[in-house]
Amino acid sequence: MAQSSNVVFPRKLLKKFILMYRELNCLWDRKCLTYKHKKKRHDAVTKLTELVQKYDSSATRVHVLRKIESLRACVRREYKKIQDSRLQATSPDEVYTPHLWYYDMLSFVFGEEESNIKEKQESPDPVISESEDENETRESDETFQPPIVNYSDYTVTTNLMEGGNVSPIPKQFAFEEDKSKRHCTEVDDEYDAIGINVAAKLRGLPSNMRILAEKLINDVLYQAQMNGLNSTTVIATPDPFKQDVL
Repeated sequence: MAQSSNVVFPRKLLKKFILMYRELNCLWDRKCLTYKHKKKRHDAVTKLTELVQKYDSSATRVHVLRKIESLRACVRREYKKIQDSRLQATSPDEVYTPHLWYYDMLSFVFGEEESNIKEKQESPDPVISESEDENETRESDETFQPPIVNYSDYTVTTNLMEGGNVSPIPKQFAFEEDKSKRHCTEVDDEYDAIGINVAAKLRGLPSNMRILAEKLINDVLYQAQMNGLNSTTVIATPDPFKQDVL
């Protein structure tokens, strides 16, 4: 069964998560004797999963593995910026300062990554290459693919309607995103969580459906800012056969 939920990692949980991850060095330290011990790694991920489940009972091993990958990618990018800036800086003040609040907490992985970068290129991290977890991840990535709509055949006239009054709000959207930066924003409140949930659903849509969905979302937010929403507000698609033909 494919996963449909997203697990939010608030700062309090993320601190505990990183501290536990550091203690479970079989997940990140290639010099650890149990680094290539599949059972040990499996048990370590289970411990992290149990920790996350205290905050969200729907959390699975896949969520944990993806979070580890995301955290490492974020700090790795910041680390690279620091190293690049040191090569060009003429004074300490010009060296890049990382913006991630958990950067120092997770900096213990840098020594391991620096000394084993060539080995990593030849051999993927076993934490995310266990056959069991690969199957879970592939399964969780399965999403429903709606049929592609050919807009040259007809015109879509979806409008935001309230009380019979049509309020079209034309907007143009550019949806370009660096995938490596998607999960680096910390979540501090329910609105951040909603944003992450919406973003995850948008990524699963075809580009044409995603553009329309973004437009409708922004239309609703615009109406809300103008105090134009109430309990009877709906989004409707007018029936083209009931419209007057000019």
